[in-house]
Amino acid sequence: MTDDQQWQAPDSAVPPPAFAPPSAPATLPAVPVGQYPPTPPAPPPGFVIQPPPGLPPAIPLAAATGWTPPPKPGLIPLRPLTLGTILGAAFQTLRRNPGATLALALILTVLVAVVQALGSAGFLTQYLGAVSDLSTSGASSGSFGSGSIPSGLVSGFVGILATSLVSGVLTLVVTAVIEGIVTLQVASSTLGSRLRLPGLWSRLSGRRSALIGWALLTGVVALLAVGIVVGLLVLLGATGSAGAASAVLLGLLFGAGLAVVGAWLWVKLGFVPAALVLERASIRTSMARSWRLTGGAFWRIFGTRLLVIVMISVATQIVAAPISMLFSLGGAILSPNGATAGAVTSSVVLSLVVTQGITAVVSAVGLVVSTATTSLLYLDQRIRLEGLDLDLAGYVERRQAGEQGIPDPYRSPDVPVGVA
Repeated sequence: MTDDQQWQAPDSAVPPPAFAPPSAPATLPAVPVGQYPPTPPAPPPGFVIQPPPGLPPAIPLAAATGWTPPPKPGLIPLRPLTLGTILGAAFQTLRRNPGATLALALILTVLVAVVQALGSAGFLTQYLGAVSDLSTSGASSGSFGSGSIPSGLVSGFVGILATSLVSGVLTLVVTAVIEGIVTLQVASSTLGSRLRLPGLWSRLSGRRSALIGWALLTGVVALLAVGIVVGLLVLLGATGSAGAASAVLLGLLFGAGLAVVGAWLWVKLGFVPAALVLERASIRTSMARSWRLTGGAFWRIFGTRLLVIVMISVATQIVAAPISMLFSLGGAILSPNGATAGAVTSSVVLSLVVTQGITAVVSAVGLVVSTATTSLLYLDQRIRLEGLDLDLAGYVERRQAGEQGIPDPYRSPDVPVGVA
């Protein structure tokens, strides 16, 4: 309500004000159909938002409308990486350059698997034949001979061990070479480059011996640790029944301890191949670099690498398990009344060869993906701790500008330029 100040008493002689009709409404501008509400005119070029006095300078309208993402010259964006980015980039490594990564891994792992399968099959045939002859002669004479061990049994067992040792050494060498190639591929793809296998092999010059030496060193240390523990447990178990029970309990305890220590060293020293290849440092310096880069991120690195290994293991079992089951069912179908010793040996050998071949193919894919994952984690840690993303972005900008002789952005500041 409003207070009318012109009200007078009824007996007043002043007449009331005359009533004025309302004015006509103002005419609104016509709006075209489909343009309601009317679109405001666009600001002129160079228009800026002028702040009141005392506030920071004005921000251009184009810069205030959105967020600029980090540069992505190649495989990954130059920023700290997430789990999804790491896993996606690891599988993209196969697709971006399959000839230099997957093809090489397939050839080398299949060759190692063929050597292992043929050697194991030959000595396994000899071993199973000696066991069959021993059981047959023992059953016919009512005893198992005079206590002498057949020469075929010993030579077959020694041959299987020798084949396993040789294949293990070959596996370490092949793994080291593939790790170096894949690490260089991830590093070059991050900068937007795509090198073929000859170019990657040339860049690996001077680092092959260090990679193979590191792989053999880790294999020897692991074999010695397991051998010492097993030898001590065997000696303890040979003392009697009480010693055997103690050996079993200590074996479980030492086994768990070795697993924990191995997992810890697997993470702390996991960046050694990347430091050997990209920083071109010595083995000792690479071990120190890996130890320092993994500080404060143990569980994140461990979880990511373990996830990749579990994925690869599940894929291997999915592929290999039906093959083994098929051979088992095939032997039962072909010999429903019982197979002879020769048929059993042939079935075991054939199943071993086929399973080794399929496992080698899946393992080649897994080796490339796991190595790429470790390399990406290495780059991520250097981005988080050392600002490597700024160095990589600056390198890409200078390269695009046509500058020559740009320093290697991956080389660590702790490693002198002349060190190889």
